[in-house]
Amino acid sequence: MPFSTEYEVPEKSKLRMSRKFQNEIWMMVRYGFVGLLNTGVFSLTAYLLSRKGLHYAVYTALGYIVAIVFSFLMNTLFTFRKSESPKLGMFGRFVLVTITLLILVQGIQAGLIEIMNTKEVPAIIVGMLFYTGVGYTLNRLWVFGKQKGGPKKHCDN
Repeated sequence: MPFSTEYEVPEKSKLRMSRKFQNEIWMMVRYGFVGLLNTGVFSLTAYLLSRKGLHYAVYTALGYIVAIVFSFLMNTLFTFRKSESPKLGMFGRFVLVTITLLILVQGIQAGLIEIMNTKEVPAIIVGMLFYTGVGYTLNRLWVFGKQKGGPKKHCDN
């Protein structure tokens, strides 16, 4: 038998890794879909409130509030499929992540546009990519991830 430096992964392990990878990809797709829906919810809310004659600062703030609540519920139930009911602490972490990312993105975009003289559209795209990537990661691991002290799953394997 010749010496081989390659390690062969057993088929069952390959299948398990593949399913885990596929599940993660589908979760990312669901996150993106919720983001698109959330943009629509914000836009529709802001538009309808603007038609009522509210000041733009009021209707955009209310639009953000409605969109954040919608996004939290959709991410809880659809994206990350949490089986337990949403907790206040989870919502607090979600709001903290969302507001922090909004502020950071404004800083990134301002830095790119005002300091580095980047054109607006590419700078906005960079901000969107940052928000989406970091937002997914923080929501996946911190907001909706397994929390210490939570119920433990029992496995007989």
